[in-house]
Amino acid sequence: MSLILLAAGSGCKSRATSPKELVDKYFSSAVKQDYETTYSCYYGAYRAKIDKNEYIKHRKEASALQSYKIISLTQEGDTAQAEVLLTFAPSERLKRTEPVSTTVKEDLIKENGEWKIKVW
Repeated sequence: MSLILLAAGSGCKSRATSPKELVDKYFSSAVKQDYETTYSCYYGAYRAKIDKNEYIKHRKEASALQSYKIISLTQEGDTAQAEVLLTFAPSERLKRTEPVSTTVKEDLIKENGEWKIKVW
């Protein structure tokens, strides 16, 4: 019985119940190169236009994310915005021998009770 409860409880953890949980899930899955999970963080309109397999293929060809740090996170009702410092690993393909950092802003929206990354 306790194994069933443990499994059921861990399933609930996969839903992002706060903007910070979503940002952590999104970027930590990218660091792990678990792009299927990263893709699941996007809102429905994006996933309806972008094929999951194409997304994963594109991400695997891009520079690998090495780390991230949330600089700021603001929420207003069912929308939020995060500013995140990203550090990408060196890349032979991009002829980059050192890590490179950049700051991005991500828009978030609550969709069907779950926080998602909003693109466009």
